[in-house]
Amino acid sequence: MADKKFFGAAQGLRTTLTDSINAGKPPLEIVLELAKALGELSGEDSYYRTTREQILAVYGLALGDKFILDDELAEVKARLAKICAAYENPAFTEEEHIRMGYALERHKQEIARLERLRDS
Repeated sequence: MADKKFFGAAQGLRTTLTDSINAGKPPLEIVLELAKALGELSGEDSYYRTTREQILAVYGLALGDKFILDDELAEVKARLAKICAAYENPAFTEEEHIRMGYALERHKQEIARLERLRDS
């Protein structure tokens, strides 16, 4: 029975890989899709995040791959939008607003840094 379960999971990964290649997706996007699927299959929620961070460090930051930098830039911008919305909420204390203000500035700086890396 375990063999059939493994075969089904393996078949799903093969289909994902083949479909991604046929769709002309960038190789690093395919790797991230497979890492996400493997993490879900293995029950290791952190596998995708760890793989993504490793790819960002090597291919994005070190080698300047535009896809990876754009992906990271989109994630940082999404976090910035959430922090901005929280910052506008009067339910937070002054101390919490100060911390959020610091986070806002750091995210803006990170966006500028990633844009410089992407555009260089």
